[in-house]
Amino acid sequence: MLGCDRVSLQGLEWMVSLYNNNLNGILADEMGLGKTIQTIALITYLMEHKRLNGPYLIIVLILMLSDLLVLYQLFFFLQIRWKYMIVDEGHRMKNHHCKLTQVLNTHYVAPRRILLTGTPLQNKLPELWALLNFLLPTIFKSCSTFEQWFNAPFAMTGERVLQQFA
Repeated sequence: MLGCDRVSLQGLEWMVSLYNNNLNGILADEMGLGKTIQTIALITYLMEHKRLNGPYLIIVLILMLSDLLVLYQLFFFLQIRWKYMIVDEGHRMKNHHCKLTQVLNTHYVAPRRILLTGTPLQNKLPELWALLNFLLPTIFKSCSTFEQWFNAPFAMTGERVLQQFA
């Protein structure tokens, strides 16, 4: 990638490895490190080197669109078999029941998905589960199981530490 720094090149290499291993993932670089450029580079790489000519669905935050335009685009885009679904500001999907997550899971099919966000984990572990469930629903099926795997061991350790000081 001409003019890209080491971080951007590493991000691109990581996303290519996701593709090569048939995985979905979260590109969680900090704001300003070039997630958009890395995504464009990924699509370019896939088109030029893997002959994966799309279509690619890139979902970005648009604050003002007329309802009619949104409805038309929704109907049009539902008919396309996407190769990749890339969601910018992916942390918006931290609530498993949010409208964006529901619409994408219900109406859009894409075998490969990437979330772009600088903040994959903001407050609570179920928020991270919601993102991972969107990306890998067969692995991260249940929020309660996810919390048992990743939260319970640390919660118990914390209780033991507190008991030592009592």
